[in-house]
This record gives sequence, structure tokens and C-alpha cells, in this order.
Amino acid sequence: MSDFNISFNLFGVYDNFDDWDAAEEKEINKRKRKQRHKELTPGELNQIEDDKDEINTKKTTKWAVNILTDFLEQKRMDSNLVNYTADALNETLREFYAAVQSTKTGGEYSIASLRSLRAGIKRYIVGFNIITDTRFRTSNAVFTSVIKRYRKSGKDTSLHHPRISESDLKRIRSSTALSPDSPVGLVRKVWFDIQICLARRGREGTRELSMSSFILQRDEDGVEYVSLAHNPQSKNHKDPNELEKENLRGFMFARPEDPLCPVESFKKYIAKCPSDAKSFYLHPKRTLSSGVWYTREPMGVHYLGNMLKRISEEVGLSQIYTNHSLRSTAVGRLSDAGLESGQIIPVTGHRCESSLRAYWAPSVQERREWSHVLSSSVPRNSAPAVQHPPSQAAMPDLPVTLSNCTINGNVEFNFK
Repeated sequence: MSDFNISFNLFGVYDNFDDWDAAEEKEINKRKRKQRHKELTPGELNQIEDDKDEINTKKTTKWAVNILTDFLEQKRMDSNLVNYTADALNETLREFYAAVQSTKTGGEYSIASLRSLRAGIKRYIVGFNIITDTRFRTSNAVFTSVIKRYRKSGKDTSLHHPRISESDLKRIRSSTALSPDSPVGLVRKVWFDIQICLARRGREGTRELSMSSFILQRDEDGVEYVSLAHNPQSKNHKDPNELEKENLRGFMFARPEDPLCPVESFKKYIAKCPSDAKSFYLHPKRTLSSGVWYTREPMGVHYLGNMLKRISEEVGLSQIYTNHSLRSTAVGRLSDAGLESGQIIPVTGHRCESSLRAYWAPSVQERREWSHVLSSSVPRNSAPAVQHPPSQAAMPDLPVTLSNCTINGNVEFNFK
């Protein structure tokens, strides 16, 4: 057999591997430039889907599922909730609601915790709604019975975030804790002003605020005001198509005659921050060597979340308040000023007027007056003035007194 050679051209029109590789990379980049839409990996797509829920919502859901799973393991039952039919899960939850206990105290959960527990399980279960589905009627009946039993036995001790009393507000504003003349006091004051003027929820979105989150503008009269530069997503407003979303930006107007003007404090804080800072709330420098008072290190979620608690302890207030008390205070002060619910909602972002009632509560001073009326042996001619909840307008006093008379026809009263 004579010798023969077979030649393979591995690189086509190219002379060597390097030329072929360069041409391939060029072609790939060309295809990428032509693509209108970006390519996503399965992991990236799953992350986008997972981001639909807030971090705290995810934590609450995980906490609720872990408690239910622990209950099932104790009962030697299947702990994989995916395997349960609606009827089987209903029977399981029926017993779970009646038996669940806190591992920290060894006692029963509060009513608020029980509701969070059921809501977390509802979010986790796919395929049916454990709260509204009629197949879960008996388990929800047990849940309702447990709540009633708690209240009858005096175990419902939950309180709404209290409003800051006027005396405590004065102590806060006049204290060095919020002094605009010190780095710590200035950042605290700016935080305090924004939280109460924009009626923001305690921790919601505070850590995510950046230097570009706010804009400084003037109204038609030339008065400066600070507002959010974007439409915020809040607990009650997650729909990007919501028509009134711009109302949630909030407004903090200047008080030119006030030495503690919130806008002047805001402008001073911005001037004292590094020009290239990203986050809005920054930690103060330990030593001040220039006109910059703050580092580029952002305040953490927990640090910001306990801001009013630290202020309460430092100033020595009548009680320890949480951040959400500023929102309650905002609602209360607007109501005291005579604003109706429809006027307060654009400030607070509540979805309905009835939800504002949870924020209204008589002050200690009003309760004291009421107590004196009830315990006094001498009847009083008139009850003390009371601040009414939003949307309840006080009836004006009649200019005349009518008694033992008959009126025929239509009567019209004009109050001025």
C-alpha cells in the first residue's frame, strides 16, 4: 500500500488558531450588540421574582413556616407542606392554632404574633388561601376562638405605637441630642424632621435613601421645601401604576424665622457630607479636621431603626418611644390642627380613612380630665374639650336653647 496524507483545515479561511479565535469573539460581540433584550440566567430570573417581597416579609414568612414545621416534626407528621391537600392542611392548622406556643417564653404568643404567624403561612402556601378559602373554615374558627380567649383572659396587652406627648416633643427639640451645631445632633435632627414631616414609617426604606433621593425646590411664593425625588414604594403602595403615587413624596417646608428650620438643617447637613457620598444617613467623623463632618460609612438598618429609642434614653423622656411613634405623632398633630382624614391621607399615605383611627388616642391629659368628671361628687356644667379622631367634626354649639316648642314646616340653621 502506498503512503497517502490527509489534510484537515481546522481554521477555515484562517491560517492559525489565534486568528480564528479573534474572529469568533468578534462575531459573538456583534450578535450581542444586535440583541435588544438582555440575557438572564435562571438564577437571576429567580432573584427578580423573589424580590417582589420585602426583606422583613420574607423573614416573617420563614419564621412562620419554621414554627409550623417544628410543630409537625413534634407530632411526627410530614413536615413538607407541599404534600398536604387543602382538607389535610385545614385539620393540621386547626390543631396548630390551638397548641402553638412561644419557645422564648414558654407561653402563648401575642395576638399580633398569631396574626403574623397565620399570614406568613398563607404567603408560603401555593394553591389555596388558608384565610379566605371555605375549606379552611374550621381551622379559622379555632383561630378566631383563640383570639377571643386571649382577650377574655386579659392577655391582649398589645398597644399601638404611642404618640409623643407635647411635653416630650419640646424636650427633644430643645435638647442637645438634636442640636444642629454638632455632627451627631445635626444628622439626628435631619432624620427627625424628615420622619415627622413626611410621616414615614419607622424603618421603611430609611436605609435605602441616598443623596439623590431628595430635591430642594421653591414654591410659587419662593419658599424652599424638601421633597423626595422619586415615588416611593411603601407597605400600602406597591402598585407602580397607582395614580396618586406622586402624593407620597412628601413636603418639608422652610420656617425662615425659626432657628431650628428643618430646611436649613437639611442644607447644612448636605454641605457637611462628603461630595461623593452615596448613602444619605452617614456616621459622623471621630475627629473633625475640615469642613466635612461625616464619613462615607452609611448608618445601618438596626442603627437607624433604634434612633428614637436612643434619643428617648439620652434626653430622659417620660417613656421610650420607637421610630413609628413619629408617624403617630404626625397623624395626631394634623388631626389636632383640624385637618380631616381626606387631608391627612396624602401626607401619611394611608389607603383609607378608617385606618387612621388606629393612630388616634386621647392624651393622658384628656383622660385625666375625664377621670375627674367621673369621680367627682359635684357634677360639672360642661365636659372638657376633647380632640376628636380624624373625620369626626365636632358639632357647633347652638346659639339658642329650644324647649317645649313645636315647629311646623322646614327649619334651616345657618352657623357662622
